[in-house]
Amino acid sequence: MTNHHARLRGMAGIAAAGMLILGACAAPEDSAGAPEAAATAEAGSAAEAEVSAAQEVVTPLLETPSAINQTEPITGDTSSDKPFVVITCELPQCQLISDGTLEAAEAMGWETELLAYKTTDGATLTSAMKEALTYDPFAVAPIGFSQTLWQPLVQDFEDAGVIITPVAVGDTEPGGPVTQGSASQLDYAASGKAMAAWVTADSAADATILLQDVPAFAVLAAYGDGFREGIAEYCSGCTITELENAPAQLASNGIVPSVVSELQKKPDIDYVVSTDTAFLAAGLPSALEAAGISGVKVVGGSPDINSLQGVVSGDIAAVSATAEDQYGWTAVDIVARTMTGMDVPEADGGRVQMIAVQDNVGTPSPAGLGFPEDYREQYKALWGK
Repeated sequence: MTNHHARLRGMAGIAAAGMLILGACAAPEDSAGAPEAAATAEAGSAAEAEVSAAQEVVTPLLETPSAINQTEPITGDTSSDKPFVVITCELPQCQLISDGTLEAAEAMGWETELLAYKTTDGATLTSAMKEALTYDPFAVAPIGFSQTLWQPLVQDFEDAGVIITPVAVGDTEPGGPVTQGSASQLDYAASGKAMAAWVTADSAADATILLQDVPAFAVLAAYGDGFREGIAEYCSGCTITELENAPAQLASNGIVPSVVSELQKKPDIDYVVSTDTAFLAAGLPSALEAAGISGVKVVGGSPDINSLQGVVSGDIAAVSATAEDQYGWTAVDIVARTMTGMDVPEADGGRVQMIAVQDNVGTPSPAGLGFPEDYREQYKALWGK
């Protein structure tokens, strides 16, 4: 349903309520319809208020950010004769984040080492964290998955005097050697809540939603939590059906079929919200067409190039367009502030946020939307580089 149709639906509902009220005044003997008409009018008024509140959240997020959220210059010595170890995963998004992290470290003048793990085998992340210590690093940045996997090793890092700065980890718990996380659960939850506002405004506060999640990835679970919180706050007329997938389904290309199956079982669903649209973008539009399913809007978080191109084509209605190539720059900023004894606010002030739709997505690149365009120069200015 387009915004135009949603507005017509809302206007039609209000007009119908008005007709019922007028009818009750003209024919007092038919007073049974009056309470129903009043309830309809009250519901319409409540929906209008919810849409208005949601739109206030959405409107500024449709503008392209022009500044990073970090503003205080770093003071003190950020040099080290030891390496900075980055631990990435096999997913394209992890690789995009690790590329940015390595680039930022180079801008800071640090030597680096790159290790990897598999998201389908949590033990490989634990092994990579152990291997990282063998390089005698001054800091380590594990990307993705869960802190619970390497939490038993935290004391070893503290004993060795090694900083741990998690990146895109959705259960980050700062303490000891563990700093604030770059793109932590705080950022993902904020993105999810913002998308709930978009769905509320777009649907005139009347959406039937399939929420697809891979909760084994804690950041995605945080996005889902933020979305649920937003719907509870903004949209009393919206309903959510949950679909939880396992990482193994990602590896076997089983997520798209599971979404199609849910839509076939529940044809009243008109929004699919994915906590990671990269898992759906390449296959879902054609799968929906093959299944004869239409009229469903696909939105969500963690977009890759396929997701952004889907926004351009109209196959995907909206995404939380976070600049993943910058997560590593924020991580390096956190490490540097920690090294120099500076205070680090929650999530280092947070990441830049935007909701990308067809009107503002522009021309995506494999690195995402890349906003602000001069983010590298803005970070370097803070670092004195």
